[in-house]
Amino acid sequence: MLLIALLACPLLAAVLAAPRSLDRAAVERAGVALAGSAFLLSLVIATRVAGGGVVSVGPEEFLRADGLSAVLALIVTGTGLVALGFEAAAGTAAATPEAEGAHFCRYHALAELFLFTMLLAVTVNNVGVMWVAVEATTIITAFLVGLRRSRAALEASWKYILIGSVGIALAFLGTVLAYFNFVQRVGVTPFALHWTVLSRVAGALDPDVTRLAFVFLLVGYGTKAGLAPMHTWLPDAHSEAPAPISAMMSGCLLPVALYAIVRFKVV
Repeated sequence: MLLIALLACPLLAAVLAAPRSLDRAAVERAGVALAGSAFLLSLVIATRVAGGGVVSVGPEEFLRADGLSAVLALIVTGTGLVALGFEAAAGTAAATPEAEGAHFCRYHALAELFLFTMLLAVTVNNVGVMWVAVEATTIITAFLVGLRRSRAALEASWKYILIGSVGIALAFLGTVLAYFNFVQRVGVTPFALHWTVLSRVAGALDPDVTRLAFVFLLVGYGTKAGLAPMHTWLPDAHSEAPAPISAMMSGCLLPVALYAIVRFKVV
């Protein structure tokens, strides 16, 4: 239940930010409070994992937090708390001058959904759902990068979408190859895309297909992580994104993409 509560915090904050009738200060305070709650939950999960356990919930550990997941969850929630706290303390006009008026609700809801998708990516056991979560971060941050609607912001947003989508497509191809390899060697079984299942049968998989899948995954998720030479979207996207979002992209999004590569490296 800890993992469900962890994911529920940013999702609830996004729901609260959606209605335009709510007071802006109240939305900011609620966002910071829920981000703080998520950080505390991450600390509890990390403490339990450090004690030698694994926190999981759902069939075949659909949501699962081991040492690596716990560290990434702390990074995501900690960075999110600092970024949203800065925004609330400085005031929206100072932290995100482009998120005024009608843009505010959209901005804040997208920022919370951004946190949710990153937390889902590092806590879900299914590599297919992890791919969906990472792809969702691309869609959400593309809207946030282009929030100002200036020529430079829209150009940075489109550049980010094009390069990021190519990378995510390659990651999808690598995921499909990994599943095909599993089915050909092991057979069709439930939870075949759970990375814990893949790691248990790694010795039975075709090594050549596994290597080919990992190459696609490395290039694909490496594009999201900003690995050279697929890093050309970084300067434009970070310079045009609101300051709190730029901080979350640097402090959270890039490590989450590297996390996906490390998960497949185990296989």
